[in-house]
Amino acid sequence: MKKLYLSAMCATVLASPLAARADSPDMSYSPYSSGFDDRWYISPFASYTWADNDRGTDDANGWGFAVGKPINEWLNVEARATWTNFVSEDLTELSRQEIEDRLVDFRRRGWRGEGDFEVADIAVDGLFFFSRGSFQPFLLAGIGAIHDDFECDRTEVNRAFQCKSGSAWSFMAEAGAGFLVPVGDYASIRVDGRYRYDNNSDDLRRSDDFGDWILTAGVYIPLGARGAAPTTRTFELSADALFPFDSATLTSTGVNTMNNLASDLSQVDYTAVRVAGHTDPLGSDAYNLDLSQRRADSAAGQLISQGVSGDRVSAVGYGETQLKVTEAECASAGSRAALIECLQPNRRVEVAVEGYKEK
Repeated sequence: MKKLYLSAMCATVLASPLAARADSPDMSYSPYSSGFDDRWYISPFASYTWADNDRGTDDANGWGFAVGKPINEWLNVEARATWTNFVSEDLTELSRQEIEDRLVDFRRRGWRGEGDFEVADIAVDGLFFFSRGSFQPFLLAGIGAIHDDFECDRTEVNRAFQCKSGSAWSFMAEAGAGFLVPVGDYASIRVDGRYRYDNNSDDLRRSDDFGDWILTAGVYIPLGARGAAPTTRTFELSADALFPFDSATLTSTGVNTMNNLASDLSQVDYTAVRVAGHTDPLGSDAYNLDLSQRRADSAAGQLISQGVSGDRVSAVGYGETQLKVTEAECASAGSRAALIECLQPNRRVEVAVEGYKEK
């Protein structure tokens, strides 16, 4: 039953972030959002464990240490170790009848004596984040090994059962949830709770597995200086320098300009390139919208031809909807040539590079 329960928990933990991701209306997320920090980190913590009743011990405090690395906006991978010493229940004050009752209970449960457990585990965990903002909830799942060191107490109950001390490494798995609360660039408060499965491979104290519930609280400490935050960098290019007037075919100068931009992009990290075409208000709305789209497509196509990933590039024409200079502002133009010159700032191609970050 415990194995089935843990398997269901792990499946839920692994599937939940993917489901949340699929339900998100914006599928073009950036792994370099303002809350994402890709530095290695360490995380010392204190713990409190509600021991499996079948261990026959009191609950106990413990401590642990983790070291990890954020992989992307949704996932951290970390190595983690914990240590806890579980002290057995005090049977020295039991009456004869209570001892007899305890012996009956031991036989019913399949227990082989009373004693202390010193437990240490090591695991590799995945932390699946839903947010990297000021409050960062996550689910977790992991597998590893657990070392149980069982030492029999000198009690009449144990003598009756010929209790044997022992120690062994066993398989363990865990699943749970927690959260981080950043308090600066170099520290976050961390709290999580988890269920830990211990298959008790050497049948210490009893011939069955254990399941403990653990609550931890500690600090999350990134190592080293945080890199420059990614930004959106916009390049504004004059359409008159890229295309002949009233055309969407790149000139030789336009080709060189886009090639140089593609070369610059190969030297940095980025998540998306959004090309926007704009025209002046001369001509019909429909014609200008079409011209701006064709110009955006030409510029984007040239970037892709130079190695910019097509999956990251989009092209949209806005026509005359985002003017920088209106016809009213150019009313003093004395000729059509002068009007065209006055409206020149509107004829442009803007290339917005999202998630721009120096390598």
